[in-house]
Amino acid sequence: MIYDNLLTLTARAPITSGLRQGEAFTPYAALVERIDRLAAGFIERGIGSGDPVALLIPNSPDLFVTAHALFAIGAIAMPLGETATRSELAVAAHKAGPEAVISTPGLAAAAEMLITDAAPGIPLFLTSALPEGRATTQLPKLPGDTTALYLFSSGSTGTPKVVPHTHAELIADGERASTAWDLQPDDIVLDMLPSNFSLGFILGATDAVARGATTLYWSDPLPLVLSRKKLLDTMVRERVTFMGAVPAMYEIIAGQTGSFDLRLRSAFSGGVALKRPVFEAVRERLGVTLRQDYGSTEASMVSHNNSADPDASWASAGKPAGDAEVRIVPFDTEFGPSVGEMELRSSSLMQGYLGDAVANAQAFDEGWFRTGDLASLDEEGRIFIRGRSKLLIEVSGYKIDPIEVEETLMTSPAVAEAAVAGLPDTRNGNRLIAFVVKRADVSADELIRYARERLSVQKVPAEIAFIDALPRGPAGKVLRARLCQAG
Repeated sequence: MIYDNLLTLTARAPITSGLRQGEAFTPYAALVERIDRLAAGFIERGIGSGDPVALLIPNSPDLFVTAHALFAIGAIAMPLGETATRSELAVAAHKAGPEAVISTPGLAAAAEMLITDAAPGIPLFLTSALPEGRATTQLPKLPGDTTALYLFSSGSTGTPKVVPHTHAELIADGERASTAWDLQPDDIVLDMLPSNFSLGFILGATDAVARGATTLYWSDPLPLVLSRKKLLDTMVRERVTFMGAVPAMYEIIAGQTGSFDLRLRSAFSGGVALKRPVFEAVRERLGVTLRQDYGSTEASMVSHNNSADPDASWASAGKPAGDAEVRIVPFDTEFGPSVGEMELRSSSLMQGYLGDAVANAQAFDEGWFRTGDLASLDEEGRIFIRGRSKLLIEVSGYKIDPIEVEETLMTSPAVAEAAVAGLPDTRNGNRLIAFVVKRADVSADELIRYARERLSVQKVPAEIAFIDALPRGPAGKVLRARLCQAG
């Protein structure tokens, strides 16, 4: 279904639209031809409908054609993080059961470890030598409820959960997002987010092409604070008109000295609440008024602030877009009765986490998805996020599950107990602090190194605080609010 939709979209896209990376440009028509050959090659190598395929490929044209070739044969694309640790890759593989792995040559060692640890015997394909078959191979006709994509979300507790999305859900999200953003065929859309990040993958794979816009993929091995001038120079040279990123990225980019002749007409922020100083800095330095969006791994894009007065409504994530709906359910909060837990539903909302009946029972309320976000609506129906009702801690746009971090720390023989909290941080939304009860002598630096070897960088605590005992209530539950006060 996505393949047929892609054919329709690319048939009406101008020849000047396609994918850019570095000095290379490939029009959509040429991309479709390669997708045909790759789809046939995957079929010839035994990959079939319903087979999950792990992808260790940075966000790029290679990821686009590989994912769409898998979509075309009814297989399931499963993008994984380039910086994920060995144990994180193994957990993802155990949960999703990949039938093959596709990797860039630079990530082949990580791919081989994934196979050794969690999926012995499955084939590994490198992007430098992907199998290509005859484009005349008959591709299956797929119904809209065919699963196309596995993403990973922490949900509310425990290790990451598998979020399946169907062909129909991805197409619906592409239509909703591209319409809300008013993308045009002459737009150059900057995609600088990781491939395993929901927005990073979907923006390049389905959202930009829905309106025939060009996607410019950008990445650099250096941290953004060291590569931001190179990024801005690229944006000027490539005449980027549209971008989406998390607030921490905008803050870093806006901190670059000098002047840049940008052509941005629209930029949106998501992943974590926008702060006024970042809003002001982007407007002053980048010459564009930053607008907030709301979305999630489970629901993709939900709302966009397209207010005629974005300055007055800067703190709002806008109104639900397209067929997305939200409602506010009463929740006992410090903010008063107008604030409650936001629930949503839309045509791009997942049907449920893969193989997790308990999590699904907690996540849905008669078809409405419990977001875990505390929110209010104004008289015009605009969304204002006030906080979180779940345990997840937002760090640089990533939703970090403290339980996963705690469980990892407690695998150290030196740790008896651990509890992780988030403390407000002007740049990243929150910074992680781990409160640790020691079993044996260990330093904070040693524990941070221990966590860094086992967790992605955004999950590693910024600080370790040693305490004699975790504060607990009468039922033995850790009093996390008291931990935050202590921090």
